[in-house]
Amino acid sequence: MEDTIENVNKIIPVVRNYDWGVNGKLSLVRKLYIHGCASTVNSTDNELENLPYAELWIGDHDSAPCRVISGVINKDDHGNYGISFEEALSDTKSPGDNVEGDIRLSMLYRKLATGTSSKGLEGCKILMKVLSIAKPLSLQLHPDPESALQLYMKNHPGISDNQAKPEMSVALCRFRALCGLRPLEQIKTYAQRYPPFAKMLGNDILSSISVETNENVGELYMQICKRILLDTSVIQEIPLLVEAVKASPNKCDLSEEIFLILNSNYGVDVSISFAFLLNCLEIESGEAFFIPPNTLHSYISGNCVELMNNSDNVIRCGLTSKKTDIDTFLDLINVEVSKGGQFPQAVAHVNPICISPSVVRYSPEHPTCSFEVWKFVVKANSQVTHLFDNGHQPFLCVVMETNSHVEIYGRSVLDSNKGSTYVRLPFILGDCFFISSGFTLDVINKGTTDFVLYLGTEKWIHRC
Repeated sequence: MEDTIENVNKIIPVVRNYDWGVNGKLSLVRKLYIHGCASTVNSTDNELENLPYAELWIGDHDSAPCRVISGVINKDDHGNYGISFEEALSDTKSPGDNVEGDIRLSMLYRKLATGTSSKGLEGCKILMKVLSIAKPLSLQLHPDPESALQLYMKNHPGISDNQAKPEMSVALCRFRALCGLRPLEQIKTYAQRYPPFAKMLGNDILSSISVETNENVGELYMQICKRILLDTSVIQEIPLLVEAVKASPNKCDLSEEIFLILNSNYGVDVSISFAFLLNCLEIESGEAFFIPPNTLHSYISGNCVELMNNSDNVIRCGLTSKKTDIDTFLDLINVEVSKGGQFPQAVAHVNPICISPSVVRYSPEHPTCSFEVWKFVVKANSQVTHLFDNGHQPFLCVVMETNSHVEIYGRSVLDSNKGSTYVRLPFILGDCFFISSGFTLDVINKGTTDFVLYLGTEKWIHRC
């Protein structure tokens, strides 16, 4: 083989067909999966076309590890790219690295993250997803590091590992979500507007809202959550609240609109009232927000790129047919109250940082966040060369937008040191791949639409 390029590895993502996903051909997740995995997916299967395609996982979680299909990208005399694992994977195997005869991403991560083949290093610490959401997800939160460890030691059914799971979402279109307990004055406004909601809260809580101080605000939020989730009498107010919102003479605001969406999907469920308790969020493509641990949230609709720790820990408290754990949910909210956490919980918007005219970086400033998303855009009829430098931290990548007139070339630091020229990379829409830090991409876009690449990586702690 005459041309090779090191430290770029194509991987096969894992698709999740959760019932809240967008069905069939309308799903962005399916579009990416079918294009990027064309050789392994029968796209004409009617049964597959009718499934909801909810999530595309790009990472190495034990429940859905990605498989590596090319350790080193090689081109033979006929211009065909083949598979060669030996150079990239020598001495990197650890127990559990084989997946159905293929190779787990963790093997490559250990090598590329350090430039060494040490067997003692950890694998991929982040998990990147693409989500296509047709109906609201469950009301849920993810525990803080200490609580995650405690719940893991107790074998809690919703906890599969011992780490926290903060998340960041970058919208790919108009995206809606509930996230964090909203200001008390806003809750009071909806109680004044809708008597059934006021009755759910009770006169004692409404009186406390009017006289609350910074010292007792966390406890007051705890009382509100307990009243809604534990008082069995409040359920009888839900039909009256639905009727009142529908009968409102004014145009629905975002909270009221989401409340009715929750009702249409989950019926008479007390949890739909959280549309008036949580911040209702609507963002546009390219905007992002961060969800800290112990923050109640629910995605409502839209497409997004999501990045998180390599964890699947979740505690649900409503809007789901799956098992809920209200007691643990309340315990985790109480953790925030006990340690003096910020209430109300304002939405943590993440503003992109411009690295170059073609690259932005989303990097949440929160003590539990150790990851960031990069976005690489090559406009129509242009060419961009960019060196992706992030210390020793590799990148998970997914081609989100492209066209047939895009040419992608790459060169690693090792290739550059050897005096090698750029090698063309055969990546198309939906392709997922893995590159080392110090990898250079040269993209020539002769088409009429943009080329867009999303990258997930760990934070480089020595960044100036």
